[in-house]
Formats: sequence, structure tokens, C-alpha cells
Amino acid sequence: MVSSVEGIARGGSVEVLKHLHLQLDHHFRTLHERRRALHPPAPVFALEHDLVGDELELLLAAVREAVADGLDARYRAWWLPFAVFAAEIGYDYVGGEFWPLWGQRAPGWEGGPQWNVPLNRKRIKQWFRRFADDYGGAEPRGGFATNFTIIAWPITHAVMPADLQRQMAQLLFESRGVLNAELLADPDALGACLVSRTGGYSERFRILCANQSLLGQVAVALLSGDEEESPYLVRSTLSRLVAGLSNEQASRSWLSRARQSANVIRSSGFLPTGAGAASVQRRRRVSTVISPRMFLRNQHGGWQPYLELPDLTPLQTISPQVEQELRSQRARVEGHPRLFARGRLLWPDKVPLSAWPRPGVPVIELERGSEAVNRLIAEHCSIDPGPWWLFRKRSVGEPIEVKGKFVRPGNEYCLVGRVGSKPPSLPWIAPTMTSVEGVHVFEVTVPQKVGAAEVEQLATVGLAVASDVSIRPVGLVPGSWDGDGAIEWLVGEPAMLAVKSAHAADKCAVTVDRGLPFVLEFPEGQPELFFALENLGVGTHDVNVALLTPETDRPLFSGSLTITIRDLHTNREAATEGTAIRLFATPARPKMTELWDGRASLSIDGPLETRAELSITLRDDAGRELERQLHGISVPFSDGAWEKLTEQVLRKKRILGAYEEAESCEVSVFQNGVGFASLVCERGFDPLRWVLAKRHSGQHEARLIDRTGNDDTQVHIFSVEAPLACMAQDPRGPIAVPATGGLLQAISGKLTAATILPPEPNQLRQSRPAVPRSSDDSLLEVQRLIEGHRRWLDADLPADPFARHQQEQVLEAITTALVSVIAGPRWANLERKRGTAGAYRQLELLDEMEKLVGEPSKQRAAARQIARHLWQWVDAPAALSEGFAGAIEAVVTSSGLGDSQAAADFLLALASRPGSVANWAEPERDRLLRGVLTSPVLIRAARFAVLGTHALRDTSDRPAPGAGR
Repeated sequence: MVSSVEGIARGGSVEVLKHLHLQLDHHFRTLHERRRALHPPAPVFALEHDLVGDELELLLAAVREAVADGLDARYRAWWLPFAVFAAEIGYDYVGGEFWPLWGQRAPGWEGGPQWNVPLNRKRIKQWFRRFADDYGGAEPRGGFATNFTIIAWPITHAVMPADLQRQMAQLLFESRGVLNAELLADPDALGACLVSRTGGYSERFRILCANQSLLGQVAVALLSGDEEESPYLVRSTLSRLVAGLSNEQASRSWLSRARQSANVIRSSGFLPTGAGAASVQRRRRVSTVISPRMFLRNQHGGWQPYLELPDLTPLQTISPQVEQELRSQRARVEGHPRLFARGRLLWPDKVPLSAWPRPGVPVIELERGSEAVNRLIAEHCSIDPGPWWLFRKRSVGEPIEVKGKFVRPGNEYCLVGRVGSKPPSLPWIAPTMTSVEGVHVFEVTVPQKVGAAEVEQLATVGLAVASDVSIRPVGLVPGSWDGDGAIEWLVGEPAMLAVKSAHAADKCAVTVDRGLPFVLEFPEGQPELFFALENLGVGTHDVNVALLTPETDRPLFSGSLTITIRDLHTNREAATEGTAIRLFATPARPKMTELWDGRASLSIDGPLETRAELSITLRDDAGRELERQLHGISVPFSDGAWEKLTEQVLRKKRILGAYEEAESCEVSVFQNGVGFASLVCERGFDPLRWVLAKRHSGQHEARLIDRTGNDDTQVHIFSVEAPLACMAQDPRGPIAVPATGGLLQAISGKLTAATILPPEPNQLRQSRPAVPRSSDDSLLEVQRLIEGHRRWLDADLPADPFARHQQEQVLEAITTALVSVIAGPRWANLERKRGTAGAYRQLELLDEMEKLVGEPSKQRAAARQIARHLWQWVDAPAALSEGFAGAIEAVVTSSGLGDSQAAADFLLALASRPGSVANWAEPERDRLLRGVLTSPVLIRAARFAVLGTHALRDTSDRPAPGAGR
């Protein structure tokens, strides 16, 4: 073989490329024929070239020589080796810039005589498109293909880049408990299942996994046995991936254990595994989304209902739009008084209800979610419509709902009914207290013997007495058991049950999810039978047990229960001492830049008055620690407390110095005996990214990393002095940063990247933003100002303490201009006075603001109510939103704006951060804007509330003039 390779090499690079092209053509066509015979057909990857050793080295050398020689038509005619070369680079790609890596592997690629860089980059995409057409090659999908139009191809054809293989092994390991024969036989379903579990993984890994079909095929191949051939990957490529995964002990162990789980499932074939055990062959696929569960707590002298929210992420296997909307939209939970923050539904939680859920109203609904996603949530998340609900009291823990609505003699319950419904007339059912509206609650103490008349009374409210057949969990303690008909286990735990009969029985028939029954025999002379249900998938399963008569094997008595199998990654216990601390972020998965510049907030839930340690750690692209800050905090820890902490911590010199080099930030909270929680925020794998650096002269310069593959990227710079006017810049070279700072924006198609530019400290006083009016049409002018504000608001902040100052200065100037356009000349004059007033002078202006809100009685009443509550709203955004809505309700009604709470949220945003309303649905946003322009009292009232709370907060944070420190 070596001599053959040497002989080919002596023919020159063109001959080598021709020989390899023809060899690869035959190989890939044969592979394509096999893959399209599969159901469904599977793609071919360029990494499956089957070249090893000297042959692969020969290909790499020939491509390098062709590039060095100018890559003319003689070489390009034999294009398959170039596609393989690109896939090899994709396999070694670790993020960062792609083309410099190519340039290192093939010197001359990024420059040379008569070298057209954009054209040659496009040729790579053309070659992979031809590969897809001729050989059924894999094609990148979704946002990855849209945003990374060229590099998405070689990375996709790398199957699984080396640096992401560890995460792939971890994903397979953590998902081993949900594997079943159906998933292993259906790569598309397996891919969808795995994607729904990638929430905590790196952004680049999630991007790669977005192509669910390819992910499933790679996963099926990796989960195949050591000696098995996979129909989805050639042996050499599969061995290469497995070898890469085995280089590290943890990933080797993860893959091995995931393969073991898959082998057990394949070998069992869902057949009975022995006496006393039964496997389940289901006729229908159960839902992996578990409906909300209700329970009660005795608080403040009455029963308080709680709703345990389910994990909704499995719904993205039905619609990929689900995850996006869960992260981007606020949510309503029926019976809960306030909206949930964006992304909060991604964490299963237990929430108190102030009112009992109404019939016919969705339990969970996204505020501005699409009709399709809200319908999907409603279909999978429902509660019993009532009018009666039964909760079993337990010796430990809260009363939990008994879905089957049957009681057992000797047990105690709470019976909840809608107001107006009549309870059974029994002496052992007595009214008790509740703190919620719409229902009444009764204490139920079931006697040891229940007569026929009492059974009839219970039946009037849908209750039954269960005494003939008892089914209970045995063995490993389940995660939850209501003592009657509902049991929960974690996936992978054995579902072991005991059946006990009050009547003589030799056999029983067990049916799961309306499948085929299987018959089990009672041990001779024993009234109790033990058995296990195996291979129950994540979700809720209905189990029925029927006792059979000894003579005829006909059903005599029966009992039923509901078994819920919960996913490992979604089972979260309540935050009680000794068990858990939970960390929440808004948005749910913020980038490091969002955490840094205040666009994201964190809060921590846990036992009241608990001290904990919070750490903030910056790491580089290799995971090395660059800087760590430790702080003691009190739990619960609000998003307001986080904002104050970051104002101190993230401005320290040492952490500022590490920020530009950092690729991730980890926030973790820990307390002995309580728990641990962490959140990793990445800088992000973005198609466009700005990098700032300092020249030797001390002046900053900016450079754009463009991974889009497009040649139409435009760059503009906005100055602090004229923040809405721009000048074009060359996107290919370094850009000098003005002395007073500014904003740089890059646009490529629908993609945008913007960064605030750091000023020279001695130039801060030289810059004053000017925002002149450009249109007589007030609506057009307001829309222009909203867009300009959004541009500066959404821009990334660098590690420079003065850049934030410039950003805030511009944002305030644009907000003031917008309010002045709508509110009228008298208010505009007050805004000008504010601009030159100190903190205590701002307080003096509050009386004038109150008077300027409006003259009519309704408007004066609204202004008075706002003024009376400003102190209460200073550090309570939710109270500000709710209180302001109540203050302006009469004015909103007369203005025809509809719901006062929605109008209040819009007005407060418009008066403080107008750029944020750019994310509202355009028709709704423009309707509200027209209403505000018609009734400017609304913006004046909102601005009064915003400026009043800011002024009170500012003066409370600083000493009075002349006071000692």
C-alpha cells in the first residue's frame, strides 16, 4: 500500500487529486445507495471518507499544495478532496474564527496573488451543495445554516467536532434513563428527545444539535454495540468518534454506561424477564409532559392551594417553537396573581394560588405566545375541572390530590368544592378555613367502617370508597405517593408494587396503558402479591389490577392507580432547609454580555433567612479560571439585590481586566446543609462579534469577527454627540475608536452585532448627546426614537467603567426627547430643568411633575395616587406595575386603551426604557402609541412614576448635603 501511495504522489498534485476524487466518488456513491434504502433515508458525511494513514496524509498534502499554487481550474475540477479537507478542519474546529484555522492548515488560503477570498469561501459551500446533490450529503438546517451560511457545511460534515464530543457523551449518559426500544429504532424521535435535554449545554453544542435528525442518527450510531455495524456511520468514522470520546475518563465512562443501557433495552426486546416481574408492551405512547399537580398547605389559619408546575421542555419535540417562546414570553398561571418572568417556566416550580383555577381557563398561558404554542401547552397541561377535589392528608408533607377521588377507611382528607356546591351530609365531614376565593374546604375523617348510606352520600360529590383491592409501592421509596392511587418514581428506578386483596384470589390480571393484560399468580397461602413493572417511559401511566375468580378466571374486583415516571433532570424538590437552593435567571439562559451589562437579572430562592456564599468566576475558552469573586449573601436573594451587587463587583479592576479574555462566567451559590446551584453564561457563538483592543498609543480599536460567510456586511459608527446619526466604516479592517466613545453596529442580512465603544476618561465632559427632531409626524418621530434607543440599549458593553456612563447618557437623552415629543411643551420644559438639577433638586421637582400630569379631575386623582405610593414602589418593580395600573385605570378606560395592566406595563417601559417596546408585536405597539399620542396624560403619568421612584432611590442612597460620611 505504501508503494502505491508513493507512486501516486510522484504524479504531482493534480494527479493525486484526480485519483482521490475518483476513489472517493465510488466510495460515497456506494454509501449513498445504502443510506437511501433506510427508512427514513439517512445522509452521508464527508468525514466518512474511509481514508486512513498515508492516504489521508496524501490528500491533505495535495490540497495544501493546490492552495499554495493558486487553486486554479486544474485543481478545482477534482473537488471531493477539498470537501474532505474542509470536513477534517470542521472536526478540529473549537469555536473562535474558522478561516484563520483554514489558513494555518493550508497556507496561502487567506491571501496571495490574484486571490479572491470571498469567491474561494463560496466555492466550499458550492462543493458541499454538490456533495448533497450527488451523494445524499448532510445539509445544515435551521438558524445554524441561516446565520453561518458557509462554515455550517464543513462543521455539519464533521459529524461531531472533537471539542463537542465530551458534551455528546454526557448528553447520552444523562438521557440513558429515557431510552426505550421505540427511540433506538427511530433516529428522528431520539434526536427530538435529546434536543429537549440540551438546555444546560454550551451554545455551540446546542446549535449543532438543532438539526434533530442528524443528532438522532449520530446518537443511534454511538449507542450501537462495540462489534455492531451501524447503518448511519461507517465503521472507521464511528471508531474515530468513540476513540475521541474515550480519550478522557469521564466521557469514556459516560459513553460506556449509555451504551450499556441501550444494549439492555435491545437485548430485552420488551419480553417478560422472569417470575414475579412483568415487562410492559404499550399500545399507545404516553405524554412526556406531566400535568400540573395541586396540593395544600396549612398557612395563616387556613388551607392554601399550591400548583406544582410541570416541565414543558419535552413539548419542543412536537414544536421547536416552544422553547423559544418559553424563553422570550412572560406567562400567566391561572389563580396566581402576577405574571411569571420570561423563562421562569423552564424550571418546574411550586407556586401559591390566590384564587382557585377557573373552569375552562388554560392553567398555563404565555402572555404573547403564538396560538399554536398556547394550544399545545393547554392540551398537555390541565387539571381536574371539578367541582370537587380530594386531597389526602399525610403524616409527613402536604395533602396532595387524589386523582381517582376514592377514600379509604381510617384515613383523613381535605375536600375542596366550588362555592355553591353542597357537600355530603355526613357527621365526619366538617367545614374548615381557606384563604382563597371561589371554593370552600371540608375536613374529612373516614371511619374504619363505612356504611351503604354513607357510600351513597359520598357518591353525590363523585367520591368512592376503596377497600377490596389495595395497591401500594414497595422496595425503593418512591418520589411521591398519595397513599391511594398516585405514585411517582424517577426514570430508571424500579416500579415495584404489592397487591393485597380482602377476598380470596389465586390470580390477578395487570393492564398498563390499556395494553394487553398479563396474568400473575398469588403465592400459595399469601394474600399479597409482589411484582415489578419494567421499561416504563417518562410520563404518566394508567395501571389496572383485576382479581380473577379461582373457578373461571373472570374479573371479580379491581383497583387502579396512576404511575408517573419523572425525568431525572426535571425533578426538583422544594427549597427547604437541607435540600435545595435554586437560582433563576431572566432571560432563562443569558449570555455573559447580558449578565455583564444588566440586561439579565438573577434571583435565588431558598429557605428564609439563610446565609450563603455567592461566587462569580470568569473562565477562558479552555475553561481555565481567570478571576473569582466571593460574596456572602442572604437567601432569598432578589433581582434587585443582584443588580446592586453587580454594580460593585463587576466594576472591580481585577474582574474588568479578565472580562475581555473570558469566554464564560459562572455564577454559583452554596450553603452547607442547604444546597448548591450554578449558572454558566457564555459569551456566545455569534455569527457577528466585535473585539476591542488597545493600541500601544493607548487608543482603542475595534475589529469585527464575521462568521456569516456573506460579503454584504455593513458597518456603521454612531457618535455620543449625535447618537442617531451614523457614518459607514470598512468591515474588513480595524476601526479607530473616537475619543468620546460611541457605538459600532454591524449588519449582515437579518443579523446584527453592536457594541458600545469606550471613551478616553478625560473626554467624558466633552460629550453631550443631541437628539434633534427630524419629522413633524409625531408617530414616525416616536418610532424613530424607539429604534434608536433600542440600538444603544441592546449593544454589548465592554470591560470599561466609562462605557456604561456614555451609554446611559445617550439612553437618557433619547428617552427625554421621546417623552418631550408626546407630553407637550410644558413637560418638555420640565425635562430640560431636570437635565441641570442635582439629586435633591430632582425631589423638589416632584411637586411640579404632579401638577403637570393633568388638570381634569380624573387626571389629578391619578397624579395624587401616584405621588402617595412612590415610596412603596422604589425597590418593588412588581408593586410599581400593579399600583400604577390601578392609579391610571380610570384614565385608561376613558382613553380606550383596553386592559389597564397591559397599558401600564407599556407606558412604564416607554417612559423609562423606550427601546424595550420595540420587542412588542408591531400592531399592538402602534395601537398603544397612537392612544398615548391622543392622550398624552398617560406618558406624563408614567414619567412621573418613573422619575419619582428614581429620585427617591437616588437620595436614599447618598448623604444629604453637608452631612458627614
